[in-house]
Amino acid sequence: MNKLLVLSLLATLGACSSKQGEVVADGAENYERYCAGCHNPGPGHGATMLLAEKGRPVPALIGRKDLDYDYLHSVVRQGLIEMPPFRATELSDPQIKEVYEYIKTAEPPKQEPALPKP
Repeated sequence: MNKLLVLSLLATLGACSSKQGEVVADGAENYERYCAGCHNPGPGHGATMLLAEKGRPVPALIGRKDLDYDYLHSVVRQGLIEMPPFRATELSDPQIKEVYEYIKTAEPPKQEPALPKP
């Protein structure tokens, strides 16, 4: 009886830890999770607002064709100015590559000014 209980418990735990059927976030989902809050255009998005305030209108990341993968990877890993670095346990190298591919191929969002015109 005890052996049956132990085997049942092991089978249940094994099924719980299995990666079968596990949903893995793609580049678009990881962009929304880690990047959009600061890098989408418009009010409330710190990175684009800061650039607009300094008179350096840079488009949102989505749809940018001028981004180099090595540069993006370096900024994600080391951070830049206000942007914190992301560890490999937060975003793996393959996930960064997927985000990069999403940025390069996705349709750019409507560009709205970060600050209203006076």
